[in-house]
Amino acid sequence: MATQNAKVRQRGSSLVEFMVASLLGLIALGIVGNVFISGKKAATERSKELLLLQNMTSVMQQMKEDLLRAGYNGVTAGSSILSGAAYAIHTQTDPEMLGFVYRVASSGSSAYRSVIYKYKPLSPRANLIQLCEKHYHKPLTPASAAKSGFQGVCYNLFDPKQITIDSFNVSTIETVSNSISSAFSVISMSASLVNDASVTHSMVIKVQQRNW
Repeated sequence: MATQNAKVRQRGSSLVEFMVASLLGLIALGIVGNVFISGKKAATERSKELLLLQNMTSVMQQMKEDLLRAGYNGVTAGSSILSGAAYAIHTQTDPEMLGFVYRVASSGSSAYRSVIYKYKPLSPRANLIQLCEKHYHKPLTPASAAKSGFQGVCYNLFDPKQITIDSFNVSTIETVSNSISSAFSVISMSASLVNDASVTHSMVIKVQQRNW
């Protein structure tokens, strides 16, 4: 009889242990599942941030490298300036735009490269930055350089299905030191993802004009 009771108690203990083990297993699975979901969500958010950051960094670096060429002549005295502009780097507002020209050949029908970076607002969640580049035998006016179809085209610097430009501001500041005048340009840009406005980033670059 004592042996039978011991066996009954043993079976009961095994069942309780199994239930406890199952419960602990479910808890562990739940914790692992939450960690996995949280990690996947964090990775997704990080990939969105990297997409925006990499695109903005690439465009701003392109602008900076282009701006360092602004005004280059190499053939005659003085800087190359867009027709009607006051500075080697021309800026204007409404819409925001910056432009410049530099010589790429000593002569010929494509001796000058006129460049315009312009902000093109379309809707609250679909604003663009476009690059217009034209090759011509002389510097163009800012208005002519900014139009697509004459000696060149304008194209988007960001994929409009992925990135929208929230703000684009440009300015040129003239400086005088020891009777030598120069200028530097300040370009600021803020952008966000079209499908996730919470993912945003802002960048600012300052470029000293070299060919003044």
